[in-house]
Amino acid sequence: MSSTAIETAASRRQEVFATIASAGSRQDAVTALADLLSLPSEEAEAVLRAPLESFLGQSDGSATPGQGGFTLHPFRDHDDHTALFHARSSDETSATGGTWDEQKTESERREGLGRIESESAMWFVAVDSARDQAVGLVFGEQIDDGDVDVAIWIRPEERKKGFGLAALRECRRELAAFFPGKHVIVRAPLPGSR
Repeated sequence: MSSTAIETAASRRQEVFATIASAGSRQDAVTALADLLSLPSEEAEAVLRAPLESFLGQSDGSATPGQGGFTLHPFRDHDDHTALFHARSSDETSATGGTWDEQKTESERREGLGRIESESAMWFVAVDSARDQAVGLVFGEQIDDGDVDVAIWIRPEERKKGFGLAALRECRRELAAFFPGKHVIVRAPLPGSR
């Protein structure tokens, strides 16, 4: 793959991830990427095969987490983790659309804890170590074919600080160790979403 193709894809990584996540098949993803990036099909296929680090190493102007660092903690049945899950479920920009009531949220949280216990899921709390502040959640769920579907949610007030990319880097390492040999599929927010 040409360095120009990967640079183009990396500079538009949010759109690239969203395109891949919304494709119905690998061929659909190749076609959509070729259209999005104005690339020949062969180069779009190579973008699809490129390692995640090819995209994470590029800068898109986002800030990086502060000097104190960033870490992921396993999601547990604790009050602070529960409160964070409820905050995500009421956020209009999250996958829930902010429509989950307390009963639905609690039901989903308990089901998630069950999947964690049965080792078919890994959930994390994203933490800004500099402030010892929870800034979001990462959900890794094994899907029907064994691959791992990943969704990342960052608190609205903590966005545009590099935490999403930091969460992506860290969870990839954790999930690869926990689900060896499985593909990690990232669901990115649509471009322009807040």
